[in-house]
Amino acid sequence: MATASKRIARKDLRQPDWFQVNSEKAIDFFGSHKVVVFGILSAALAIAVMIWSWQAFKERQNVTAGQEFVKAVELYQDTKYAEALAAFEKVQGYRWSRYAGLAHLYQANIHLAKSDLEKALSSAQRALSATKPNSLYRQLALMVLASAEERMNQCKMAIEHFTEAQKISGALQADALLGKARCAEQLGDKALMIASYKEYVKDNPGSPLVIKLAELTAAEPAPAPAQK
Repeated sequence: MATASKRIARKDLRQPDWFQVNSEKAIDFFGSHKVVVFGILSAALAIAVMIWSWQAFKERQNVTAGQEFVKAVELYQDTKYAEALAAFEKVQGYRWSRYAGLAHLYQANIHLAKSDLEKALSSAQRALSATKPNSLYRQLALMVLASAEERMNQCKMAIEHFTEAQKISGALQADALLGKARCAEQLGDKALMIASYKEYVKDNPGSPLVIKLAELTAAEPAPAPAQK
């Protein structure tokens, strides 16, 4: 049996719909809370402007620091170390740029080349603090730091940093192993020295260190026979 369609009365048509009701509520709220609404909008706009300004500021720093960094590297490559140190110091003035940490790393290398080990240590530590985990720059900073420590006879610390550098996938893993072996030799830790050389020659079978490793292992005392 067909049902009669429900007719919409004129009274219902005159009733405001949900959009009209909510729009009127919003207008009423705005009218009674103008100060609050304008305050929220102003705060949101201020935050947006601050974020944009900060990003623009950092980008300007990167551009300017990059130009100064290129000049400093050229001085470094020409072994004009005194001028290069001053130039890298200028780069560090742009502390929010990506080049500030690299400037510390170059300064550490210059101090190492000049055998100014205390300054090399300090610059390497600053460079290390500016690096990201497992990055090539971190491996470089660790190697410079460990090299300074090795030359200062701080071999326990150097071994820690050589070991950390070795764990980072990069071009300096083999150098880190050799540094660890040298420091182990200085400390008289023959077991660590042999283990480091073994790991090194495994990936470098044509190295002259194969002979040194053979001599070291041959000098090891033979294990005592098991007692029956």
